[in-house]
Amino acid sequence: MKKIPLFFVPFLIVGMILFGGCGKELNIAEFNNAPRGISISDTVYVKEGEDWKKAGALEFNQPEDIYIGHDGFVYIADTGNDRVVMLDLAGNYVGEKRILRPVAIAQDRRFNLIVAGELERGGYRYGAIYKIRLFESAHNINMAKVDTIYWEPEKPARKFTGVAELIDNSYYVCRVGPDNTSLFDPDNMILHFSKNDSLYPREYVDLTPNLDATGSGIRSINQMSAIATFSDRRRATDFIVAQTDPGANFKVKWFRFNPGSEVVPPNWEAYFKPNATDLTQQGIFVSPEDVTLDTRSNIYVIDSGLDSLMKFDVRGKLLKESFGPGKLGDDKLKNPKGVAWFDRILYIADTGNNRIVRYRLSTDIR
Repeated sequence: MKKIPLFFVPFLIVGMILFGGCGKELNIAEFNNAPRGISISDTVYVKEGEDWKKAGALEFNQPEDIYIGHDGFVYIADTGNDRVVMLDLAGNYVGEKRILRPVAIAQDRRFNLIVAGELERGGYRYGAIYKIRLFESAHNINMAKVDTIYWEPEKPARKFTGVAELIDNSYYVCRVGPDNTSLFDPDNMILHFSKNDSLYPREYVDLTPNLDATGSGIRSINQMSAIATFSDRRRATDFIVAQTDPGANFKVKWFRFNPGSEVVPPNWEAYFKPNATDLTQQGIFVSPEDVTLDTRSNIYVIDSGLDSLMKFDVRGKLLKESFGPGKLGDDKLKNPKGVAWFDRILYIADTGNNRIVRYRLSTDIR
């Protein structure tokens, strides 16, 4: 494949954009018997091409996240190899950047990558947020500058597990940790950074006024594993979080901001009420590790405990396109931790199998 000269890359990118448990545990095999007619045209996923098992000189080693950028490239958190890998949509290797144990990736609309990983100082490992400035390097990730945006030297036990961009180029970050005794600064928290990487003060935007750092209820954010946002101005600040806390009753939650009134203070509230939809059904998830959305705001959840992908519509109803061992047979997923959607194709970071696997949405059920 011929290489594209670097000075063409910004124009190419612009062109692409313009045109381009309390309840019963879920039995994933029941997806095969899901009622028909719950999706307008989408029916099943079929395997798309060969697995991606290698990028550059290295085979993938425990990849934990995958992200399709606004620039049309694929980014993989190759966690065990301490690198972020850049591929094109065909899986061709473009380049990479070293980041210590990356676990989550997002990209703002200025083409900067936001990465949750770790930082080593004085023999200690700290959670850290990085920004890879692709645009400044003409999209050459090998030459791109990496800025350490945020880390907390006094709190080595705190880690960052999820990042998600908003349409104004600000971004949310999931922070987790064992010490949640403080009412004002618990380890479990969602942080909000501006587009210029400043952490908003709590008195300006407080993402946790009525979200619980511990507990198992609908407002709990204990042991967050991922966060997702919407490319929709009607839901400009909404977010969905996933939790791996074994005691959580509701492990995937959609939150929206309520500006309040003269008598009700501003607060975040659950978009779906407890057990009102399949998404908030107790016992449906075991260990949800990642969440992504498609252009219809369908919600995809990858569950490493079930080795399965579950798809829900915007109303929280479980759809028959969901799949797991019962549908995949011998080619089943093993501890998958990342999922992304682009142009009717699902990209899954199949962590335990050290590969990226793709499935195309098909209406051919023969």
